[in-house]
Amino acid sequence: MDENYPVELLLNLLKIYSPSGKEKEISNFLFLELRKLGFNTEIDEVGNVKAVIGKGRPRIFLCGHMDTVKGMINPYIRGKVIFGRGAVDAKSSLAALICGAKKFKEICDKGEITLLAVVDEEGYGKGIRHFLSKCNEKYDYAIFGEPSGTYGLTVGYRGRILLKISCKASKAHSSIPQFFDNAIYKAKNIIDELLKIEEKWENIKEEFFWKPSLCVTKIKGGNSHNVIPSKCDMVVDIRIPPNMMKEVKKEVMKIIKKNENVYVKKLSENPPFLESENSILVKLFLESIKEISGREGRLIKKTGTSDVNDFAEKMKIPCVVYGPGNSKLSHTEKENVSIIEYLESIEIIKNTLKKIIDYENKRSIQ
Repeated sequence: MDENYPVELLLNLLKIYSPSGKEKEISNFLFLELRKLGFNTEIDEVGNVKAVIGKGRPRIFLCGHMDTVKGMINPYIRGKVIFGRGAVDAKSSLAALICGAKKFKEICDKGEITLLAVVDEEGYGKGIRHFLSKCNEKYDYAIFGEPSGTYGLTVGYRGRILLKISCKASKAHSSIPQFFDNAIYKAKNIIDELLKIEEKWENIKEEFFWKPSLCVTKIKGGNSHNVIPSKCDMVVDIRIPPNMMKEVKKEVMKIIKKNENVYVKKLSENPPFLESENSILVKLFLESIKEISGREGRLIKKTGTSDVNDFAEKMKIPCVVYGPGNSKLSHTEKENVSIIEYLESIEIIKNTLKKIIDYENKRSIQ
């Protein structure tokens, strides 16, 4: 691989505007680009790009997402930093996985690498869920591309439940509100009750990752300026740590169900993800970070949710999440990534893949 290729690849990805739902151009680009790199490539029904290189065991699954949030930022380089929409979340991670896998295959012919570039990670996870619904293949290890920082490794994400709550009442003239229910007031009362249980969660004496949280992200109600509202809809985003899914569901549904003419629809649900810190994949990754950068790797648990949640729940194999970039810049107008750290992350991925092969070879001999 030409030494300039990784930066060129990232810039090309950043130049293609690909908000969730509009990934066709970048999907077609990656289909051709990965084929040029020697991968066997295909595009599925929803636009995911699947690329396979090598054969035999172990079978290693790499996954990154092509989509970004809305709002194009024209890419440019200033000094040793690349700016652009997706520079952090998460085109630099995807590019690092591609380059790391290719560089690994240039030095090792053992093992099969499957790289999946998915759509809609920033939306409702349509890409990974479609893949999982069709997948009958077995993998041994998985690495997902999301910003952890070049010297960090993500081993945990909270789960998520996204609910639409609809409050209903009868229409009436706004001059006689004392005689009729108000759907907006009903929604407000539910919000007040939800905030009470969130206050209880905040008092849990643990780091934030281990606490549930909720946020009302959308609300819409009312019919006219002189009509008592007969309908109010709201969306509630609930984030849940490992081992609390059932408890949180029960608490939230108890509040909703005690109200008449209130209806709930589950828009999305993701299980929590937590990889053991003693996992061999975690151990090998931390060794690679140390060997390539000279730094001690740090383990991270994130309060959000990603595609790894659904994958790990189904596949039951060692999974980690890794990629360059400061995640605090995700979705902002200042997305940027250090070129030096981006290139270093590629070497760390390549080295980790080699370590996996060496580890599996030793196991087969024993």
